[in-house]
Amino acid sequence: GYFEANDIHNNRIAGFEVKAGANPTVVHCEIHHGQTGGIYVHENGLGQFIDNKIHSNNFAGVWITSNSNPTIRRNEIYNGHQGGVYIFGEGRGLIEHNNIYGNALAGIQIRTNSDPIVRHNKIHHGQHGGIYVHEKGQGLIEENEVYANTLAGVWITTGSTPVLRRNRIHSGKQVGVYFYDNGHGKLEDNDIFNHLYSGVQIRTGSNPVIRGNKIWGGQNGGVLVYNGGLGLLEQNEIFDNAMAGVWIKTDSNPTLKRNKIFDGRDGGICIFNGGKGILEENDIFRNAQAGVLISTQSHPILRRNRIFDGLAAGVEITNNATATLEFNQIFNNRFGGLCLASGVQPIVRGNKIFNNQDAVEKAVANGQCLYKISSYTSFPMHDFYRCQTCNTTDRNAICVNCIKTCHAGHDVEFIRHDRKKSFLMSPEPV
Repeated sequence: GYFEANDIHNNRIAGFEVKAGANPTVVHCEIHHGQTGGIYVHENGLGQFIDNKIHSNNFAGVWITSNSNPTIRRNEIYNGHQGGVYIFGEGRGLIEHNNIYGNALAGIQIRTNSDPIVRHNKIHHGQHGGIYVHEKGQGLIEENEVYANTLAGVWITTGSTPVLRRNRIHSGKQVGVYFYDNGHGKLEDNDIFNHLYSGVQIRTGSNPVIRGNKIWGGQNGGVLVYNGGLGLLEQNEIFDNAMAGVWIKTDSNPTLKRNKIFDGRDGGICIFNGGKGILEENDIFRNAQAGVLISTQSHPILRRNRIFDGLAAGVEITNNATATLEFNQIFNNRFGGLCLASGVQPIVRGNKIFNNQDAVEKAVANGQCLYKISSYTSFPMHDFYRCQTCNTTDRNAICVNCIKTCHAGHDVEFIRHDRKKSFLMSPEPV
């Protein structure tokens, strides 16, 4: 059948129900305020739904299930009380050029072996997330604009394996793309930027392939891998993130290959709290803190990376961490190439460490307080002391030159060689 310019509303079940191979064409209709959903396509249903307004339904605006394969094109789908488009139970469908916004749950939800094509849509201002793929959901999701959603732009979890290509995922109030509880899939050639949290998060057994993306402008880092997260990150550009470009922590073990990680407002890669990982052939440069910081019982492998032009150290290892460093080039970093805290003994083989500026050693040699080169913005690794006379604690790092000048004649104690800010203490006893 052909349905045009109808006002369909306040139905007990769906405004349109399509099943058993039926293939209607529905254009320029308004389908709204249904007591369940707006459009329900099931049992091998088809259909062309084009240029409709689908809104304010109690459940999802569009439901697709049980091997159905409709085309949903150029519709306005909004203000659904339980989501915009819901594809489940091996549903398929072509979802393209729609404007999907303001829905109470996800703009699009894909679950239970469903495998739609989602292309050229705007998915935005959702009260929950943008796209939610779970319970072995699949799908090809490409060239969409996903933005300004309350939670993640895209959630991928519980054995799901979608492919996301060439999407712009941005300006979210939390995370850009969030993999958790064995979420997998591929992120390829996406632009992921300006999220209040990190651009990508990976945790709890998730193991996605993240390749060829631009991940930038995150307010809590570029990529966060934690709580047993995995993943292959390769050939991405990760830049201009607040905090680290990549965080690896709490028993996570990703592989990073041939990425460019640069212009971070904090560090390049930060590995701590038992983080691991294989870092190979990455370019890590122009970061405000250490190119790679390794801390607190972590043990990554760094191999054939170039770590250079950093505003602090190239590689810093501290707090009972260690690492295997093989055949890296570490050069032209302000505070030095490889900086090791007291007691740290990494495996070091075949690295080239050259032309670093060694600003800490130069400041010490010139009798300069290290606060003069660090201010509140960085943490140079150096010998620091405690003054018993002034009753300081080891949280207050007093550099060697301040010990010689401001604390001359005091009862002082060497604490350790480590990364700390330097504080100029009063020369008079407290």
